[in-house]
Amino acid sequence: MAITGLNHVGLSTPDIDRANAFYRDGLGFSEIISFAWPVGTPGADAGLGLTDTAARVTVLLTGNSYLEVLQFDSPLPIAFDFAPTLRREGISHIGLEVTNLESATDLIVASGGSVDASLSATNNSRLVRDPDGNIIELHTSSQGDPLDYRRLRVHTPDGLDGEPQPFTPARRDVVRGLSFAGITTARTADLTDFYTIANLHPSNTSSWDSSESAARAALATARSGTSTPVNVGNAYLDFIEFRDQPIALKPTDARIIEYGFNHLCFDVTGIDSTHQALTQAGMTCFAPWINMPGGTSAMGYALDVSRNPMELLEHLSARSIMWPGHLSV
Repeated sequence: MAITGLNHVGLSTPDIDRANAFYRDGLGFSEIISFAWPVGTPGADAGLGLTDTAARVTVLLTGNSYLEVLQFDSPLPIAFDFAPTLRREGISHIGLEVTNLESATDLIVASGGSVDASLSATNNSRLVRDPDGNIIELHTSSQGDPLDYRRLRVHTPDGLDGEPQPFTPARRDVVRGLSFAGITTARTADLTDFYTIANLHPSNTSSWDSSESAARAALATARSGTSTPVNVGNAYLDFIEFRDQPIALKPTDARIIEYGFNHLCFDVTGIDSTHQALTQAGMTCFAPWINMPGGTSAMGYALDVSRNPMELLEHLSARSIMWPGHLSV
């Protein structure tokens, strides 16, 4: 029983064609598969804990992980913040490892994103927005960096049958990969205790007491706070607790489909035992995990102890669509 990697980040968008043009055609992520499901798909409804769902989906390969882009046509998602903010509890932003901040910023703008003058920058990171306004932290790793991309490693399950599906590698001349997911929280300890049960162990928590002393752009948006990185293998989670003023808490009526970076999917070994252990630790499941059609994987959606939407995914064959063997740092 364990989480072995960050398989993908889910992105809910009102315009999947625009999002694909930005992430795929602009930033160089490669398309693995696109599909859709209509209203009246019981498995999708049960997994999401909703009724009458319908969506279009594109799975993109970032290099070291996947990005799952979803446009829900039924029911319609809600945007709780416009523009999206780091100051709301939940999955607040993603970090992209880039070869050069200036080149990456130019690429973001040329691809339909923007630089928000109200957001921060440091010598190794910068905050930008995608076409929906979602926050992206461009990052270049440095010596001693707690989110050093160069320390990441991909775990590929051994001993599974089947030949991997053909795929096109991501373009990585400017954007090397999705290096971390930033999670804003009111209580870091709740998350670290929860994820430790799944064999993820946080690094030392660092703190800052002025915007000028913050190590990264996302942290510099506050005068004080703490950052607790967790190495998931091929990517990091960063639990961020702002201390200068209260954050907006996650709405109690939030659903898994809401706009923005809306869920984290983790590769696991032993999905049954992982579900049992995390449920005992406070995870909330919408439905029991299921074997996917074709028998290549098993998955289930849930909420972690802080109500962040999560997906657990076990690969049963190398033919699995989001096969970790396609990933590299």
